Amino acid sequence: MRKSILWMAAASMVVFLTSCAGTRITRTHVDDARVGTPVKDVLIIAIIDDAEIREIFETYFMKRLNAAGVKALSSANALPIAAGTKLQKEAIFKVIDEYGNDTVAITHLVGLEESEVFSRANRWSRQYYNDYYRFYDYAWDYVHAPTVYGERVAISLETRLYDVKTESLIWAGESQTMDPKTTGQAIGQVVDAVMNELKKSRLLPER
Repeated sequence: MRKSILWMAAASMVVFLTSCAGTRITRTHVDDARVGTPVKDVLIIAIIDDAEIREIFETYFMKRLNAAGVKALSSANALPIAAGTKLQKEAIFKVIDEYGNDTVAITHLVGLEESEVFSRANRWSRQYYNDYYRFYDYAWDYVHAPTVYGERVAISLETRLYDVKTESLIWAGESQTMDPKTTGQAIGQVVDAVMNELKKSRLLPER
């Protein structure tokens, strides 16, 4: 019975670690003067050295904006560059002039944290405390109980939305994604979280 309880506690820890996964917006800023004025045409720039991931991120963001009634352009398609290459301002201006973008969205990594976690059953139990051998028996089982080891990964991204004409900041947000199973899942969660915040700030067209 005791071992069953310990196993259940270990399993509960696995569920806890899994349930903490997901993306949340940790901070935001919006220009009050722009609230209620939807963006119309966004140039998306993700600062990611991996060209494939950059394109996947920007393409998903573009499709989500399109679905919300906003024109959008992936810089990976309009401004393909080699890994580690910096986009030049003149090249960005050229694309904006050609496609008529009114805003620019820039996303980049601001933090990556990795940590190890482990857990066993609750070490304090009055049930086995008063009788020394019963406590010893409980403690021995506890020491030899299955230990749940795992890694926690926290990825933080910052996204900023700028007005092209004034080059002023319209909206900014920082997201934190915990323990994504895949890169695609992380991208989807981050973009969806940003879209929700843009909607709250009434920067997307009303549908």
